[in-house]
Amino acid sequence: MFFPVMIDLSDIDVLVVGGGKIAYRKVKKLLNFGGRIRVVALDFCQEFYAENEASIRMFKRAFEDTDLDGVDLVYTATDNSDLNAHISDLCRSRKILVNRVDDHTDSSFINMASTSKVYDGQDVLLAVSCFGQNPSLTKYICKKLEEDFLEDR
Repeated sequence: MFFPVMIDLSDIDVLVVGGGKIAYRKVKKLLNFGGRIRVVALDFCQEFYAENEASIRMFKRAFEDTDLDGVDLVYTATDNSDLNAHISDLCRSRKILVNRVDDHTDSSFINMASTSKVYDGQDVLLAVSCFGQNPSLTKYICKKLEEDFLEDR
């Protein structure tokens, strides 16, 4: 069972394995919250090249087991299920939190859809989860919550 928690990423080393659009969306979201981000992929979608962030280090090559050295948090977002499973197994054996985007049941954490806004002078973050089973529904609910509760006052 997953436990909802918020993590301060300011001093966290994050590894994203994969260079496609899903990996890019994960990186884009992570950039909003800080952290040092390393991305390893055989190839990168165009969006990665348009991103001009010093906090992203990109390595165009195959994943190596040693890529996990010194890492605190991992996203596996490749189109290779066997590789994703291998990385997840390695992370679990090393007690590294891992999110396997192609199989949430093989993840030690999942992300929630979230929205944040300043409301009545206070920072507010709303987060919703369907435990990885229906990302479209969680995004819809999150959007509705923002519209209903975080409209400008």
